[in-house]
Amino acid sequence: MKSIARRIHRAILLVSMACVAVMVIMVLVVNEDLEHTMLQVEFEQERDFILENRVGSELFIWEGSSQLVVFVPQGSAPPVVMPAVFRGLPLNFSGEIERAGKTYLVSIEAVPQGLIYLAKDITHFEEREALFLIALSVMVLLIMGMGLWMAFLSSRRIVNPLARLAGQISEVPVGASMPRISTVYQDSELHTIAESFNRFLDELESFVHREQSLLSLASHELRTPVAVMSGALDILLMRKQLSANDMATVTRMRHACDEMRGNVEILLKLSRRQPGERQVREVIVLVELLEEVLTDLNSTFKVASRVSLRVVDQVLLRAESGLVKMLLRNLIQNALQHTQQEIDITLRQGLIEIRDKGTGFSNEQKAILTGEKTVMPGSSSLNGLGLYIVTLMCERLKWPLDVAQTDATGTVIHLDISPDQIL
Repeated sequence: MKSIARRIHRAILLVSMACVAVMVIMVLVVNEDLEHTMLQVEFEQERDFILENRVGSELFIWEGSSQLVVFVPQGSAPPVVMPAVFRGLPLNFSGEIERAGKTYLVSIEAVPQGLIYLAKDITHFEEREALFLIALSVMVLLIMGMGLWMAFLSSRRIVNPLARLAGQISEVPVGASMPRISTVYQDSELHTIAESFNRFLDELESFVHREQSLLSLASHELRTPVAVMSGALDILLMRKQLSANDMATVTRMRHACDEMRGNVEILLKLSRRQPGERQVREVIVLVELLEEVLTDLNSTFKVASRVSLRVVDQVLLRAESGLVKMLLRNLIQNALQHTQQEIDITLRQGLIEIRDKGTGFSNEQKAILTGEKTVMPGSSSLNGLGLYIVTLMCERLKWPLDVAQTDATGTVIHLDISPDQIL
């Protein structure tokens, strides 16, 4: 993942390099054009002076410290010994040449009066140009260094407020009541982002509070009809006036009511948790708690003949005993209710393993239990709700749940006890 600061730094540096490149090219082009124009004007002035002051039939050779002129009149032959600068050059030549370590600008031009050979020593111009190029290179390096420094400072100045905003957002703790981030920013865009995030937190908290209130209210309201149904079923069983088939039906109804009552109690306990509420932790001997759960389930299922408890390590921990008991009861009851064979429970240091020999979870049930899917209204059965409640209790206890195996040969569930709860 690329850093915004690096991208800004690179963009500013590339813009600086492009500007420097354009400037250097323009300076070189203008300098070359200026030098060429200046020398061309001098050549034209000297040519006009020679043509105005020389007799048409007179051969003229003049050599100065930095200039050499040869005038050959029309119809005359060139001198036998031509100066070395002009030797080997064709007619109408114009350009720079090197002779004896010096640079000359040479022009050989045919005019109506004859031939004019002009050569000007521009070595000092070339040396100055070399110094100019060195100075230009130093200036480019300085500009590039300054551009690099300015790119670094600019990227930090631009990104630091954004990084501070991102840090504040990442440090907001997830919960029912979340602190708001600061909206004091010089940049209007960052101020807008901070205000929008705070509004999002307001709406999110409002939604969570509504959901908790609805969950608590629904759980309270469900307790009464569940209690009424359970009482009515108890009366029917006590009268002993039902046939065997009716007794089996009423018994299944009673099991469903017991399961619903357990789920309602768990929902009530989960919904009562308030932000910042300190968890009441008790010292728990886990094997004793497991034995209590099995004793409670024995009134409904054949626990003694179907469930085996193997204790590899004695586990002592500090946690919410009521919630731990509800979690274990739900998992073991689910295994008893949906399988007909033996169930093995193994207790190790930091791990509870529940193994059955049923037909395994469906894809939907496994997705609910692993947290990949949540229960939506009308999308799952009562068993799906029970599995979802199991995930809520695991989240509350901070006990990771892993479906180690689920296929046609059975299901293996691992409950990892939080290390900070083990004594």
